[in-house]
Amino acid sequence: MLYFFLLSPCTIFATVMKKYSHIFIDLDDTIWDFNTNSHVALAKTFDDLHLRNIFADYDLFSRLYYDKNAELWDLYHHGKITRDYLIVERFAYPLREAGYADPQNQLAAHLNKYYLETLSQQTRLVPQAYEMLSDLQGKGYRLYILSNGFAEVQARKLQAGKIAQFFSRIVLSDEIGITKPDRRIFDHALQVTGGDAATTIMIGDNYDADIMGAAHAGWGQIYFDRYNKGYVGDAPQHTIHLLSEVSLIL
Repeated sequence: MLYFFLLSPCTIFATVMKKYSHIFIDLDDTIWDFNTNSHVALAKTFDDLHLRNIFADYDLFSRLYYDKNAELWDLYHHGKITRDYLIVERFAYPLREAGYADPQNQLAAHLNKYYLETLSQQTRLVPQAYEMLSDLQGKGYRLYILSNGFAEVQARKLQAGKIAQFFSRIVLSDEIGITKPDRRIFDHALQVTGGDAATTIMIGDNYDADIMGAAHAGWGQIYFDRYNKGYVGDAPQHTIHLLSEVSLIL
């Protein structure tokens, strides 16, 4: 005689819940709305430091900045430039394009300092971020930040967004001088948090840095494709377009 045992929905849910214990979450544009907050901070920098005296208008300045910044961050992710070069060059480039002489990059460095200070005070979160974090914490997961962002501002962003209380630790590339997607930063994150690759999952909006980095380290992955960028390469373990969808996975 054959016996069939049916698992109740609660049993199935509990089984899924136990698969992961450690959840690492990227900060910028995954839960803290970097895109919106950056525009606010950059516009304030333009106005407060009177950059209208150098650039025809804010649109020109912001276009030059954002195009160069995106290029530099891609290089930084892959260890091809240093953070010090990135934070100066992203402002030095627009100044050069506008014909402003800044041979020692003094103004570029000042712009970066003012921008980062202003940026770290912004409060806008990605929609549903707070609710997602509250739900995950309530389910008993241990939550951590894993970010390539700069040490002097990342913790302050969490405080400004009123979400610092959800995280047991912030793990930053600045700690070891290695950035995502390099597997070594993922291994470092496990070492300092006592995690195990088999029971760890990464949530992030950058397919290359967050998702492929986590995959190569043996972690689970949730790709937050907020802007429908898609990907070229191996499929993520999970893909979502709204943070509310995380509750369907974890």
